[in-house]
Amino acid sequence: MAERHELVFHPGLIVNQEFFDYPAMQESAKNWLFISRYRFGTGTFYGCHDGVQLNHLQFGHAHRHEGMMFTGLSPKDCLTIVIMQISTGYVCLNDLKMGEGDVLILDDSKPYDFSSSHHTIMAIISIRKTLVATEFPWILDATDKIFKDKDNILSDTVENEWSRVLEEPDLFNNADELKEMENKIINATKCSLEGQTGERSHLTKGEKTALEVRSFLLNSLEETMSVQSIVEQFKISEKTLLNSFKSLFGITPKHFMNLLKLNKAHEDLRDADALTTNVSDIAIKWGFSHFGRFSKDYKALFGVLPSETINLTQASL
Repeated sequence: MAERHELVFHPGLIVNQEFFDYPAMQESAKNWLFISRYRFGTGTFYGCHDGVQLNHLQFGHAHRHEGMMFTGLSPKDCLTIVIMQISTGYVCLNDLKMGEGDVLILDDSKPYDFSSSHHTIMAIISIRKTLVATEFPWILDATDKIFKDKDNILSDTVENEWSRVLEEPDLFNNADELKEMENKIINATKCSLEGQTGERSHLTKGEKTALEVRSFLLNSLEETMSVQSIVEQFKISEKTLLNSFKSLFGITPKHFMNLLKLNKAHEDLRDADALTTNVSDIAIKWGFSHFGRFSKDYKALFGVLPSETINLTQASL
């Protein structure tokens, strides 16, 4: 696991940063850490992180225009509340399927797995555990469960307070404003989640197996495998596996494997030396024997040809 990053709060710090690649995505996500990353959407990679840091919490949005999958670490020493505001496809957070209006609580003690097939916008609140223990201690044991944002209280409060941040740039010259805004977020959290115990996603047996297959694939990408070999290994019918992958990730197992391998090829090409690297060798390494199809699929996903990735990397050095 990557080394834990330290929690650093700068009360009044405002972030509103677009990103067009993963390094910029990491830079814009204050106190978060992305470990492994896979791009699932085609076209221009785009997103935006915005938010503000208060005395004991930070809140804002994660706007991701394209589908992606990654493993991450939430802010250290905090509980993080994720509210799904917009989802135009399939979203799976850990082993929970999320829809609009759903709320999930993440703990900093373990990595989380996120995947989305399409565009998502999430409101996100990270609260220091010391404050949680004082204000609503029951939530400390409520991680990895789905809640509902009652009457959109949390979502609306984040929107209203974020609008104030944008409209009143001198808002935080007064320390009392920081405290007042923090109290509003805390009270909204209590009102929205009050009386709920949370639910686990009721995954089918096939969906549970699909999650096992995902973990297996992520650790076995350099091996030669097929959907048929996976079906036999996990003792599941091909139809059930297909339906389960589509219900969790919005794509077929074959497409899922292809996207993972394309991402790995992209990593190798991005780090390669243009003078000594043969694109076909990297393609073969990741199981692509039809070079024309590999180049076509690669360009559809990343917007450039495999050879251009190497040249672009060299040009930036």
